[in-house]
Amino acid sequence: MLTDFMQFAVDQAKLAGVATYQNPRVGAVLVKDGHVLAQGYHHYFGGDHAEVDVLRQVTPEQARGATLFVTLEPCSHYGKTPPCCEQLVDAGIQQVVIGQLDPHPLVGGQGRQYLRDHGVKVITGCMSDVVRKLNPHYNHFYTQQRPWVTLKTAMTLDGKINSGAPRRTLISNHASYVDSQRLRSQFQAILIGERTLTIDDPQLTVRLIAMSQPPVRLVVLESSTVALQHRLVRDGQAPTWLLCRHAAASDEQLQASANVHVLIGDWSPAAISQLCVEQGWQSLLVEGGAHIQAGFVAAALVDEWISYLAPTMIGGAGLPAVTGAPATESLVFERPELAWLGTDLRLRAVRKEGE
Repeated sequence: MLTDFMQFAVDQAKLAGVATYQNPRVGAVLVKDGHVLAQGYHHYFGGDHAEVDVLRQVTPEQARGATLFVTLEPCSHYGKTPPCCEQLVDAGIQQVVIGQLDPHPLVGGQGRQYLRDHGVKVITGCMSDVVRKLNPHYNHFYTQQRPWVTLKTAMTLDGKINSGAPRRTLISNHASYVDSQRLRSQFQAILIGERTLTIDDPQLTVRLIAMSQPPVRLVVLESSTVALQHRLVRDGQAPTWLLCRHAAASDEQLQASANVHVLIGDWSPAAISQLCVEQGWQSLLVEGGAHIQAGFVAAALVDEWISYLAPTMIGGAGLPAVTGAPATESLVFERPELAWLGTDLRLRAVRKEGE
């Protein structure tokens, strides 16, 4: 019976999609005498948490003595909203069933303890394996102290990502394009290198899904001068961070835009990962190019690989995927998930835990 109600809470959490941004997706169900009184979820970043969403749907009398099923441990600190734990106690909730303890250091078991200290019965770990899949990036960020890193590429049957000529090479089909837009929406930062910027002139935006918090665009460059004529520093559609190895006269000009930031440094994969930590970006999608992606592989900072494999071949001087950096010990992934997108094959592999 507990799992039935927790499954309702999981289904509620999924309704939020990407709207919760840096907050986790959370669902909740309020039950009394075996009957569901209310179901709710955290709708958007900065909005009411799931626990408050369900309490707003019932009277004080209904809430008193009820059991709350919630996918993630209720918060115990003041953030964008007051602590949910206090509101649950004030409402007279008798029991709270939690799917997963919150890995965030400001919560991390403190919400559970607060409830217990105030006479609320607490059960934890209900359907934990299912619940953890709701927020893989959030969980990884706070348990590993670094962003979840995904490498994404479109390549031919012979493993090439472009023709080798200094021009854009279209490889994947429209169905893959639509899927890659959906993929972008799931990340808080997107990274490319200088060659990808100059050859493809990408926007790195999510154009098929409305987002209140679009992914931050990161570009690794020798200097900001290269970026002056490209769309992503002029369109204002999302924050853009230029990670430059050398200062240039263009730095001040570009930073006059509210959406452009120029940082000077040695932008290794480890340094980029640390920047994500400092800015609170929990997930990083590395779209290109081959040298940037190879650097993340060499640094063993890869958690997921997604490739759109097209039924074509380039051969010759075509540029292979993930090339141009020193080799490393092989990274081991779980069995890949395969899906057909028209004539393209989408391959997704997640790194094995502990590897």
